[in-house]
Amino acid sequence: MKVLFRVSYSIPDGKRPEYLAAVAAVRAFYAGSETTFSLYETKGKHNHFEEVYVYPSVEAYEASDDPEATAPIAASIEKIYALASNVVYAVSTEVA
Repeated sequence: MKVLFRVSYSIPDGKRPEYLAAVAAVRAFYAGSETTFSLYETKGKHNHFEEVYVYPSVEAYEASDDPEATAPIAASIEKIYALASNVVYAVSTEVA
């Protein structure tokens, strides 16, 4: 059963290049894995983004909380969330 994890937030004006550089590291990290990562910008909302992760299983989703697993991108994740405001999380599981 796949797990869909979504995080939406806004970043401040003037921080977009810094933000996109941090997201590029996250994108590269997941490019070689079974987890799909996508980034969307909300139409009509300047600098409002949504990260979308599709994990191949509940176990893979739960393992994503392991600091050792995400150590290579920890600094990028910290940068993203230091810039983010109005953060909203949503987790959904696939219906068979």
